[in-house]
Amino acid sequence: MSHLHLAIRTNKPEQMISFYRDIFKFDVIEEFAAGDGSFRLFFLSDNKYPKLELIVNAQPFEEPEGGRMSHYGFFVEDSEGILKASAMAKLSILDEKQVNGFRQFYITDPDGNYVEVNQV
Repeated sequence: MSHLHLAIRTNKPEQMISFYRDIFKFDVIEEFAAGDGSFRLFFLSDNKYPKLELIVNAQPFEEPEGGRMSHYGFFVEDSEGILKASAMAKLSILDEKQVNGFRQFYITDPDGNYVEVNQV
């Protein structure tokens, strides 16, 4: 089975990279810049396989009406570590609960996207 990744357009690449590094322990494993300078890509991973692609356009984008996604989520082995890192970053923990035997909660990234966290 192939592994999927999530691509997010952002105008705040440094903040987004810091968020995913500090909270989920993702590192930038690859960067790409278009030869004409029109966009840059950052691929982030926890060293298992690429999980997240940040797209930074040279011209800041405007989000279309109703264009925001609902949320995206990760299954993690250490939700307690994610909670601690989130508390240190002064992030609000949203809607913490048990779902089908999984511990689940939400936080928001620097662009305001809801990130669902599930304990495996």
